[in-house]
Amino acid sequence: MTNYWPALRTGGFFLASLALVPFSAGAQATSPAAAAASPRNSVSRVEVAGDNSQATVRVEGAGQGTELNYQASRLTDPPRLVVDLSDAKLAVSRNAVPSSFEPVRGVRLGQYKPDQVRVVIDLLRPAEYTIAKNDHGLTVTFANSAVAVHSDASATTPAAKKLAASPSRDLPLPALLTRSDAAMARPAQELTQRPAADQAPQSIQAPAAQPASLSSPVPQPGNQATQSYSGEPISVNLKDVDLKDFFRLIHEISGLNVVLDPSVRGSVTLVLDEVPWDQALDIVLKNNSLDKELDGNVLRIVTGDTLRREADGRRDLLKAQSDSVQPETVTRVLNYAKASELVVPLKRFLSARGDVVAIDRSNTLIIRDIPDSIPGIDNLIRQLDRKTQQVEIEARVVQASRNFARDIGTQFGMSGSWGGTNSSNVLGGNPIASQASPLSHPLPPPLVTVGGLVQNSMPLLSNFPANAPTSGIVFGHSSPNFALDYIITAAESKGVGKLLSSPQLVTQNNAVATVKQGAQIPIQTTVNNTISTTYVDAVLELKVTPQITSEGTVFLDVEVQNTQADFSNEVQGTPTLNTQSAQTKVLIEDGGTVVIGGVMTTQQNTTIDQVPVLGSVPVIGHLFSRTAVSVTTQELLFFLTPRILPG
Repeated sequence: MTNYWPALRTGGFFLASLALVPFSAGAQATSPAAAAASPRNSVSRVEVAGDNSQATVRVEGAGQGTELNYQASRLTDPPRLVVDLSDAKLAVSRNAVPSSFEPVRGVRLGQYKPDQVRVVIDLLRPAEYTIAKNDHGLTVTFANSAVAVHSDASATTPAAKKLAASPSRDLPLPALLTRSDAAMARPAQELTQRPAADQAPQSIQAPAAQPASLSSPVPQPGNQATQSYSGEPISVNLKDVDLKDFFRLIHEISGLNVVLDPSVRGSVTLVLDEVPWDQALDIVLKNNSLDKELDGNVLRIVTGDTLRREADGRRDLLKAQSDSVQPETVTRVLNYAKASELVVPLKRFLSARGDVVAIDRSNTLIIRDIPDSIPGIDNLIRQLDRKTQQVEIEARVVQASRNFARDIGTQFGMSGSWGGTNSSNVLGGNPIASQASPLSHPLPPPLVTVGGLVQNSMPLLSNFPANAPTSGIVFGHSSPNFALDYIITAAESKGVGKLLSSPQLVTQNNAVATVKQGAQIPIQTTVNNTISTTYVDAVLELKVTPQITSEGTVFLDVEVQNTQADFSNEVQGTPTLNTQSAQTKVLIEDGGTVVIGGVMTTQQNTTIDQVPVLGSVPVIGHLFSRTAVSVTTQELLFFLTPRILPG
């Protein structure tokens, strides 16, 4: 026998040894100071009564005191009401009273301290309650309805009134200990420093702790999330204590029914100070490779091997039951979904013996599986075989073009002769390099002879007329020995074009809608003396995929392509293709309009024809050159308006 006695403190009581006393009238801790003053009142009777609408717990007392003073605390997990009666002793024949009236499950009694009786009312669910005092004791009434509020008809002490009015009454026990009046629970340091005879609080004591969320897994090393515990803080110092005694201690603290697996064995040594009891439980379970299961008010402690064996057994049992059942075959005719599209997703939810076949002709599914799987498959088919919403898409395609051209050209001709009668010098243009002047001046004598031909008109020195001129100026001069022609021609043109297309189409949700407009270009190819012809699309194409969101908006996946044949640039007789394309995704409200633009091309050309050297001379060079400027701009705009069709 070791001389080390473990000491445990929880709330306001101490256990000084491993002899864990059951929660009953005999569980009393006496001291010389406590024995000197005996309680004035006694609890002589506790009963439960009621009807379909409410349940009533009556606590009757007798003694030298005028009335029973109490303090009530409400716990939520599991639901219960703890009533502490001060200056009283327990004088009943039994410490547990069953109940057949909802929501009361039962009543437990115990001598919590030498001068304090604790009444624990276990509930099936949280319920509204009322406490009334009378000459013979207390009456606690519960309404048979699941609510989260309560009332106290007679809280006499100031601390009790403050507790009844405080919103912290609906909080878990740790919040009660920190937010309620200081008299509810003395600090652990004060309780440790005072003698055992003075450790009993004079007014309100900390109630029994409710169990924490025991179904939550214990945090594993390396996890970032921190496990939260809501049990009452306890201080414990144990050395080589049997695990079974430790779990009996957890039963006394939490009020849970504890069941141990026969394979649970071992000892525990730990020193904890102000640690929640559910955290202490998790620590002990982890150190001994144990696990827990919480079923209502019953806490089961098992080993990991036992849980694995049970899980394997349940799995093997289910498999054996499934293998012994004869499969059945059913057919399901689909209304909106395509049968072949549902084969793959449905196979994932069939059993190992199940199979599904699609008949596209009648849009029917043939399903063969065990009877237990058929209802789940039917429910899945109902979810998938639904009418798909439709979207009407109205599109306006605007193709705008603007062009500008300016052409200024000059023509210059001059001829002359000088000298005596027998010889003359002639100056003028060469008809090989230029055309003759349209003025046809008679040349001064002698006539210019070129190649034995007599010229009746004057050849030009420079000939740069404007193409398709719209205006011009002519200047001419003629004399016996000299002739001069000068012609200026100019042309300017502007143009604005607009091509409007307004296609309108309807498609299902998440289905592609395509519209095309244009031509197909035939292309011939020769391979092994065989001529084949293929056609290439030169069209304006709009491809839209709508998706209806849960908020009633439409998400559009848009792809636009504009392909045109350029017959001015051909390769072996085949024109090249000019392509403009855009692809975007946009979210728009039902009935709204979105503009997709930005496909704009601008082409500018400047052409200069001139006489060598003379055309490069500033100012004068304009008389010996021609300048042509052309600017072409094309722009493509798309206006899309989706509308969700009803039904």
